[in-house]
Amino acid sequence: MAELGKFAQSLGLTIIWSLVSILIAVVLFEVLDRKYHLMREIFEENSTAAAVLAGSFVIGIFYVVAQIVTH
Repeated sequence: MAELGKFAQSLGLTIIWSLVSILIAVVLFEVLDRKYHLMREIFEENSTAAAVLAGSFVIGIFYVVAQIVTH
């Protein structure tokens, strides 16, 4: 029974941290989009560099949050 409780707690924390990391990534991406107009650069001007910047930013945020959760 203790294993089930620990599993439920771990699952709950994983879901919470996942939602927090998605929220952080969305907020920071919106800040970058408003300042640098990333979506316009990516879709209207077909800027590969802006797409790589946006993708690496999102991957970096998720990596940092994953490290926080697992340690």
